[in-house]
Amino acid sequence: MTTVVPFKARGLRADLRDAFEQRIPLRIQRERLQPGTIHGYVVALSRDFCLVAEIGDTMRFDGHIAIAIADISALETDPSREFVEKALALRGEELRVPEGFRLDDWAAIAQSAAACAPLVSVNMVEDDEGEISYVGQLDAVERDALVLRELDPNAQWYPDTGAYEFENIGSISFGSGYLDALWQVAGSPGDPQAPRAPVSDTVH
Repeated sequence: MTTVVPFKARGLRADLRDAFEQRIPLRIQRERLQPGTIHGYVVALSRDFCLVAEIGDTMRFDGHIAIAIADISALETDPSREFVEKALALRGEELRVPEGFRLDDWAAIAQSAAACAPLVSVNMVEDDEGEISYVGQLDAVERDALVLRELDPNAQWYPDTGAYEFENIGSISFGSGYLDALWQVAGSPGDPQAPRAPVSDTVH
């Protein structure tokens, strides 16, 4: 039987460190940014960010998401930890840790994510709407923004690029089944025609 490891009241970073070192599945909430829960294992950790290997509802690993520790409102050991661990093992699911993943800042996170997968999802915080996802290939990193060559939900490439300012990024994800499917349908893009204005509080 798997022992449930309770977290002591030592702060989020200490709890995340325990979960990282002991491979404890977590449920993480970010109530200010997004309803719902991030479910998975912390596989990389820095002073300001953590990288989570997400577990989908089908009890399979489904990509990774990088979030800011300051945005976490609550976390707990998965109350169904024993079931989760057994289900993943029976399905042959292995926890994959991206090598050399940098969590210094959003620029480093985006570049590391792009080195792991062909598409990244830059999830922007929009007023009263939580996070809005913009999916594409990382085209460039500017002083204050990421530049993406995007595609739409029908896997059609936009003819231009879009810039997304660091200060409004809520999370960056990559490697999910949905993103893999988009890439398989879309294929590689052609050359972008022109950049769009940076996205901050408006949806293009």
